[in-house]
Amino acid sequence: MVASEEPTATPSRLKPVLIILWLLLISAPILESDSYRYAALLLIGTIFVWFKPNLSLLKRDWLANACVAWGAYALLRFLFGLIVYGEKGASDWLYAFPLFFPAVGIALYSCRKEVGTVLAIYFPIALAALLISTDYQPILAGDDRISPLFHNNLIHGAIGCGFLMIGAFYWLLHAWETGKLERRSGSWIIAVATLIIALCLFNIYGSKAKGVWLSLVLVGPLMLASMLLYANRRRAALVGAAVVALVAAALFVGGDDIWRFAGPTYEATVRIETEISAHGVRDAVAAAIASRDTPESMSERLQLWANASEVIAQAPLFGAGNHWLTLWNSTTYASVPYTLLHNGYFEMLVRHGLFGIIVFAILATAMYRRVFAAWRAGLISLSALLAYSMVTLFFLGTILSNSNNRLAIGESFFFVFSAVAFACGIMLKKGEIGQDTGMMSRDQKAA
Repeated sequence: MVASEEPTATPSRLKPVLIILWLLLISAPILESDSYRYAALLLIGTIFVWFKPNLSLLKRDWLANACVAWGAYALLRFLFGLIVYGEKGASDWLYAFPLFFPAVGIALYSCRKEVGTVLAIYFPIALAALLISTDYQPILAGDDRISPLFHNNLIHGAIGCGFLMIGAFYWLLHAWETGKLERRSGSWIIAVATLIIALCLFNIYGSKAKGVWLSLVLVGPLMLASMLLYANRRRAALVGAAVVALVAAALFVGGDDIWRFAGPTYEATVRIETEISAHGVRDAVAAAIASRDTPESMSERLQLWANASEVIAQAPLFGAGNHWLTLWNSTTYASVPYTLLHNGYFEMLVRHGLFGIIVFAILATAMYRRVFAAWRAGLISLSALLAYSMVTLFFLGTILSNSNNRLAIGESFFFVFSAVAFACGIMLKKGEIGQDTGMMSRDQKAA
């Protein structure tokens, strides 16, 4: 493998600015605000001012062109509906964000050597935010639902905790993989990461956000199993066993409280499954909505999803565009007090249909393949690949019951997901060596 040409050097006075901008871009799990949008635009601006030669790095890249093409399509379709028919939709313009994904990827590649510093600052900030915002007494009492961190909604806060927990877990494993735990800073990393993981789980439990619980049930075992991919499997197995024991103890202590909140939803789900086998999906859902035994939050979601299904049925291939809200007014449960569909996949289907889902699936798969290829080439660590994978799986699980892709935490996720993929693609294209990224494992460096 041939070493790459050095990218345009980062002026020393610019490094603090870039670090702050990246911290803002990934701030959404901690603080729900629009700061990530401004940070993304400013990062793109730095390319034109200080890294202009890097603009050609994605020239003739099919994936970059596909993102721009989709973004242009979504934007033009939104503008057409707005100007010609006066249809505003609801945040439909957000689907044009892929226009910016390649440029943010170039920005990440251009200052990739600052990633370690960004994370070393980010996780202590996250820990401080958790320590300050955690409602210890209500969580221990188990009576009330709490809203973790600094979000407008307790579910958003619980998802933010999930992101932070997964990130801290693999930040710690990356330090182990690269030998950083053997340095003076090792104890500090262990302390910060462990406290973040513990406080995040504590807050997720206190939030009583069942969709987040379910996503963690799916991702958590995979996270523990992934530890066996590292060189010291015996130590990893011991740590994993200790974690399982602690979780089992926590479930034993708080199991009754968990069932008190999740049990009615589970029982209602079982009833729906029985009704579906006997009477079909439509009648089963209608019966569940009408039943007093169905929890209110579940009933509202079922109404939203029933309405969404009716809208999708009218334009299944390309979606209804901005017009979907007009169609919504004629659905069976139009009186439900939300138009946030509480399902990210329905959000896409009502606007852009099967075509939109397929396009996004192709783009996401291609991006993941680039990150995986970068790991195979020794350009990023195993921990980085696993963090990328688990955060993605967790996010995809959460949007089954929430519209996180329409919210700050989801939009920020898409920016980072795509930026990492494009940065990895550039490194592969330029034939970089792993040492340039500072992300290799000790085994890779020794090979």
